[in-house]
Amino acid sequence: MEKSINSKYNIKAQDSVEEFQYLMYKLYYKDVFRTVYYITKDKELSKELTNEAYLKAYNKLETLNDVNNFKQWICVIGANLAKNHIRKKSKFVSSYPMETLEDDKITEDIVIESIEKEETKETVKKALNQLYPDSKEIITLRYYHDLNYDELAKSLCLKKGTVKSRLNRAKNKLYNILKLVGEKNEQK
Repeated sequence: MEKSINSKYNIKAQDSVEEFQYLMYKLYYKDVFRTVYYITKDKELSKELTNEAYLKAYNKLETLNDVNNFKQWICVIGANLAKNHIRKKSKFVSSYPMETLEDDKITEDIVIESIEKEETKETVKKALNQLYPDSKEIITLRYYHDLNYDELAKSLCLKKGTVKSRLNRAKNKLYNILKLVGEKNEQK
């Protein structure tokens, strides 16, 4: 079982706020950035919103009851900023560029498999973009950040049963979107 942040990183009451902020930034920046990026699909915007999330978190740090929940808390702040930005702009930034192949000696089977995997990833990403931001957020937190139901409930300020039902609805919507995409591909 993972130790608490306090004991793992030897955070003491006399440690400066700046040291704590630096440690939290260093530990969780990538997680927050990934959460925001899954929603916005824009690297520069995601960097800005991630930094904004940290500023908001640092300004409201006294409202955090347990420092061990900082990761979930900051990821939710980042996700909320991203969703708010999308609502204001009322558009989604779409699509990831395909990765380029660097090795000329890759066999044809490996190339085909790689393309199929990339197409599958792209299909799932596009399907995620079709979900409402709340649905996208709960799926991202659950499956990309591996939060369990209790952590999701705490992070989203919801009851565990509500988290389960929202996650189930989001998965069903995602399944139906992917099913339609599969049917369209079969018709081609």
